[in-house]
Amino acid sequence: MAKKTEDAKMKNNDPAGNAGQEVSSKESAFSMKKMIIFIVPIFIIQVVLIYFLIGKFLSQPQSPQPVHVNEPQQIETVDTLQDFSVYVVNDIVINPAGTNATRFLLTTIGFEVTSEDTKEELTRKDVQLRDILNTILTSKRLEELVNVDQRALLREEIIAEVNALIRSGSINQVYFSKFIIQ
Repeated sequence: MAKKTEDAKMKNNDPAGNAGQEVSSKESAFSMKKMIIFIVPIFIIQVVLIYFLIGKFLSQPQSPQPVHVNEPQQIETVDTLQDFSVYVVNDIVINPAGTNATRFLLTTIGFEVTSEDTKEELTRKDVQLRDILNTILTSKRLEELVNVDQRALLREEIIAEVNALIRSGSINQVYFSKFIIQ
């Protein structure tokens, strides 16, 4: 027993400072625990705050705009030779041929018409016009729709079919204002 107390005394009076190392290692382990306990949650909170602040200040607020589905829109522009207007068919969604309904095309098509009478006729025949567009677009394979070079042929086919539908005036040009393939 006396030997144990002597060993304890020697440890306390250790000239190499081993007892001090034990205490400092415990303190460093304690400070490491403090760092993990306090700094990690603070870091997580900062990341979350930055995420929301960036989302709030960098994203442009979108003002709600009224959506007019299946209503013709008129855009008046002046050409150097003549006036024309555009009849718009909004949001046609189709499945291209050969995709087994796994892909789709969302498009908005504008028709340059020669007269207001033609525009009114297209308004009256909107269901037939949509049927023609659906028939033409669903007959095309995905490769044909993706290829920009094929777009001119698609325009010509649409013009021919729509001009066969209407009696007053004609369609001069077809515009794809939205053409999204997913």
